[in-house]
Amino acid sequence: MGRIIWALLVLVWIGAPAQALEILPGKPGVCLLTLKGQIRAGDADRLLATPLRGPQKPEEYEDGAWKTVCLDSPGGSLAEGLKIAQYVVDQGLGTVVDDGAECLSACALVFMFGTAFQIEANALTNRRLHVGGRLGFHRPALTLDRSRTYSVDDVGRAFDLAIQSTLEFLALAARPRPDTPRPFVDGDLLEAMLQHQGQDFFEIDTVNKAGRWDIEVFGFAPPRTTQAGLMLACQNMTGWNTQLERDQIPPEGLNNSAFVSSQGGDAALVDGQRYTVEMAGMLTYMCQIGQRRSWTGAIEWAMCGDREELASRIGGQTCYLNDSDPTFWVPVSDLAWLPAETPLRALRTGGGGAAPTRDLGATPCRATQAEARVINVQNFTSLRQAIGHDTPRVTTLPLGSTVRILGQPSFDPRVAAHGYCAAQCAASNSGRSFDAPALAACVAENWLWFPVATPQGVSGFASAKFLSYR
Repeated sequence: MGRIIWALLVLVWIGAPAQALEILPGKPGVCLLTLKGQIRAGDADRLLATPLRGPQKPEEYEDGAWKTVCLDSPGGSLAEGLKIAQYVVDQGLGTVVDDGAECLSACALVFMFGTAFQIEANALTNRRLHVGGRLGFHRPALTLDRSRTYSVDDVGRAFDLAIQSTLEFLALAARPRPDTPRPFVDGDLLEAMLQHQGQDFFEIDTVNKAGRWDIEVFGFAPPRTTQAGLMLACQNMTGWNTQLERDQIPPEGLNNSAFVSSQGGDAALVDGQRYTVEMAGMLTYMCQIGQRRSWTGAIEWAMCGDREELASRIGGQTCYLNDSDPTFWVPVSDLAWLPAETPLRALRTGGGGAAPTRDLGATPCRATQAEARVINVQNFTSLRQAIGHDTPRVTTLPLGSTVRILGQPSFDPRVAAHGYCAAQCAASNSGRSFDAPALAACVAENWLWFPVATPQGVSGFASAKFLSYR
């Protein structure tokens, strides 16, 4: 009897017929394992018995990034998909749909439960979709094997099991994620999924959908940061935690009621610049955005914001105050700089960038003032005889002290990205568009050095990473 019931249930949630699930090697730098093919009974036990390679470096162990599984499946058994999803959550496995792969039906369910286990903190949601991958949802359907004859009791038991599996799915979907009170599968995604059946899938195919359901997208070059991008990021980030972004004000909407302003001298931000985005009218919102240094030391864009008509707030409770602490802001997704309806596949060819408005702030590649202040150090930075940390130290420059800038900066050609960094500097100095986040990363790598002199007349070179200048 059990085999008959499984014959009824094995196609409860599946796309097109496919080969049995294979557990294959992963892709270096992307995932440890690849699950490819149709999900069937027993696959969860097979996955459980498959050893996962341990971390190769301490930082991989700390953030759980090494524990990831690539998914390439048309779906299969809902009951078995639930077991795999539960295993993914329990083990803190990240999920990936890579370039050219598809993850549909029950596979999409498994994908949504990707997490990254952390040793001393809550796990993080960790589900990644390549712009060339396909992720699609639809509602479960009970399919009977027409070559068999079933009794009324057989069919009744099968339907009971199908209902039980569906209820178990809904309970798992409603489970809060480890890093946010939001569930693993939000209610509006469930609603959209249930409106599609058969080979009609609800696909995650736009910036809007990926952003709304917190799916990290990779395989594209992040757009340069512009004032128009700041406006889009504010709308996207304050909307996505509540709903799909709707009636988005386009970048050309910058006017007296929708504008971006900036204020310098903020010591909590890498370049001192705090940008404010404001919109008044039927859609009222306000955000503050800037570049901060993450716990890893990397430079990242972060923001806080309020959206009045959605009663939505992100990144702290006091975003409307200029002294809002960037420590509590949320990182800005690379997708957030783009118009919400941008197709993900358009990003592969660079077709989805924000409108080309003027770039942000002054270039870090020159100084317009004669003095700079020492920042971003605990106690002091070093004044060197020449550019580079391997050159002799002349003296130390204490935190908060000022130095006189003697000329324009020099570049360290030994930095790996020297060519790209130099090209961005040349573009910014000539007033052309440049990659602001990339240029900030160049500065963070101690690529840019200023000739300076102390008040006592001692001269040498200091890394721009530790100087506040304009």
